Amino acid sequence: MKILYNWVREFVSLDLTAQEAADRLVNGGIEVASVTPLAPDLRGVVIGEIIAIERELGEHHGHRIVLCRVSTGRESFSVVCGAPNTAVGARAAFAPPGAVLPGGHAIGVAKIRGTPSQGMLCSERELGLGEEHEAGLLLVGADAPVGGDLLAHLGLDDHVLDIEITPNRPDALSVVGLARELAGLTGARFTYPTIAVKESGEPASALAQVRVEAPDLCPRYTVRVISDITVGPSPPWMAARLRAVGLRPISNVVDVTNYVMWELGHPLHAFDSRAISDATIVVRRARPGERLTTLDGQDRALDPDMLLIADAKRGIGLAGVMGGENTEVSDSTTRVLLEAAYFDPVSIRRTSRALGLKTDAAYRFERGADIEALADANGRAAQLIAQTAGGTVARGLIDVYPSPKPRPRVRLRMERIRRTIGAAPPWPEVTRILTGLGLTPEREDARAQTLEVVVPSFRRDITLEDDLVEEVIRVWGYDKIPSTLPGGAITLTTLPASLRQAQAARRALVGAGLTEVITYAFSDPGRALALRSGEDKEPIALLNPLSQDASILRQHPLAGLLEVVATNVRRQQPSVRVFEIGQTYARAEAGTREPRWAMLALTGARAEPAWYAPDERVDVYDAKGLAEHVLRVFGVEGQPGPGHLGGFEPDVHGALIAADGTVLAEFGEVAQAACARFGIDAPVFGAVVSLDALARLTPPTPLHQPLPRYPSVQRDMAFVIDRPELTAAEVEAAIRAEAGPLLRRVAVFDVFRFPDGRRSVAWRLTFQADDRTLTDDEINVIHARVAERVGARFGITLRGASD
Repeated sequence: MKILYNWVREFVSLDLTAQEAADRLVNGGIEVASVTPLAPDLRGVVIGEIIAIERELGEHHGHRIVLCRVSTGRESFSVVCGAPNTAVGARAAFAPPGAVLPGGHAIGVAKIRGTPSQGMLCSERELGLGEEHEAGLLLVGADAPVGGDLLAHLGLDDHVLDIEITPNRPDALSVVGLARELAGLTGARFTYPTIAVKESGEPASALAQVRVEAPDLCPRYTVRVISDITVGPSPPWMAARLRAVGLRPISNVVDVTNYVMWELGHPLHAFDSRAISDATIVVRRARPGERLTTLDGQDRALDPDMLLIADAKRGIGLAGVMGGENTEVSDSTTRVLLEAAYFDPVSIRRTSRALGLKTDAAYRFERGADIEALADANGRAAQLIAQTAGGTVARGLIDVYPSPKPRPRVRLRMERIRRTIGAAPPWPEVTRILTGLGLTPEREDARAQTLEVVVPSFRRDITLEDDLVEEVIRVWGYDKIPSTLPGGAITLTTLPASLRQAQAARRALVGAGLTEVITYAFSDPGRALALRSGEDKEPIALLNPLSQDASILRQHPLAGLLEVVATNVRRQQPSVRVFEIGQTYARAEAGTREPRWAMLALTGARAEPAWYAPDERVDVYDAKGLAEHVLRVFGVEGQPGPGHLGGFEPDVHGALIAADGTVLAEFGEVAQAACARFGIDAPVFGAVVSLDALARLTPPTPLHQPLPRYPSVQRDMAFVIDRPELTAAEVEAAIRAEAGPLLRRVAVFDVFRFPDGRRSVAWRLTFQADDRTLTDDEINVIHARVAERVGARFGITLRGASD
């Protein structure tokens, strides 16, 4: 919103520059985007009087070109001019030789059609004060001083403040509102505009009637009647001010409504009384199918939620947004009904947005107008219309206000100020600040340092005690708040065990090079079916799903990760290593279960392509190793065993089982049918670790183990296994049992398959003693014993003995 600074100073006594005033406003919470001179490029332009038309020089685009004699009081000039409103006696904007127009255009003596022209008579556009040009010269009143400075006479030696008002401060959307704000911020004297309406003739109630049929959307509606007016151009000073704030002058009556809206902040509208049926205004909701042609010439379809200003027969205006074309004030208008009303902000905002119709009136109404300022706004506009358009103002104000709004009371305590901001001005300063802002204290108790404020209607944002605290500190100065370090006791917060567990698993998998993803808890029933085993119960269906492919809760831990893998593969990212910490949802005897998992999925290359690295693909052992890696974080070693979770290839599927038989994790290759259902055409390997199962285990007590002082000894042992049902885990358990306490570690390091189906599995055994260096003889004895007893137990032979 643009505001002229000198206009503001008419209501507040300030000796500040425009920039200094803007700084005060910014410090007080009112944003000023810019401060610019109103006419920065104009110099030397004066008021000239056309004292004679010396001769005609021809025509140009239908307008006659004449040579004028223009007087500035002390001297006269011969000026060529083609404006249509050139006439003897007219006083207009004149740029004599030496003046400068916008763009740095210096005025001198120029030849036009062979005739010297000493200077230039100027239009509004040539002066950079507006876009009007076709109407001709910028004329001033007959009382304008000939030779006087044009900018000073029109009030254009001024600065424009571009104000950005937050929605909670509609009281600052006016010249008077900013003047009141500056008075409160500086302590200067504030003067409200003088409103003196001269009434005469018949009472307004005899000339017009008002009926409000939607009081919930229009709690108050006022009308004044002004008769015998003469519609014409506005006075130059008013037109200049409107141009300066971005409004186009139209006529004296319409311009007054805009002028008062800018001055007092309340929108008004003038209706041509002749066009109103039965001189009756009806405020009602629009009827189904009703239409209205607004002042911009657009025919608009209305709906029943929109508030309409109507007469006895038809709509004549969109309440709070724009008037109707059928009651527009024209040159033939002699009587107007002047409206000032309060409309529900939500209704105005809805109507404005539904019709895509943004107006200055709607901008103010949708932020909340001052319901008690209607009479003043209407009186001020009636006063100015009578001054600028003549006519008489009918006696009285038609005021439909059936339920006056009570004014809230808010209590303020000095103790609250100190506790909220850590400092406070002296008590007399508090009362002075509030009084300066128009928040006059009542029931003040200086001893107890408390007061009560009856909140004025223009400050709709003040409802709480802390609102008054904010008013005090923003005027007193935020810079006066002392800088202090925050104090108080520090309370250590312990994270829940489940969250600590999830974080530990997350760190382990991120450290192993996997990327965490977060997927939806919803699944596609068709894809979920491909992951189910025969033992799974029916999934939990959503009552109101987002879509068919997200209509059940996730039942299989890998469902979300397979969606991620499919998306990456589809976008030419064939190598994927992802994990997720999440839940699945299953039916239980009483309600549902929500087991927690650390889930991972792998596909593609084992490592980034490089000249020094072989081109290897991930396999089931990568998934198994990562599951073991997570278990080791919690100090748990799982023994291999059969898996039972659905969705894996039967022959490439296993589990890691605790000593008590609890399944801690499962791993394997995702079934090809499931991959195909997800649109994945490459092998995918996955693993799931049950965080619930880990939580039920007693965590091992960390023990200090010193570094070994004596070297270790390693021996390799390979058995040829011809029994398909015998697993490497069973053989490894037997090796551990027979080797004795000197065995420290066993690890499979090679698997070889013979053409006849037999397998050769090789283990590396590491032996070490705490008190001595082991000899080859000791190790050979143990090695022979293990080979003999394990071979006899399972009926297998040591490789090399027979192969």
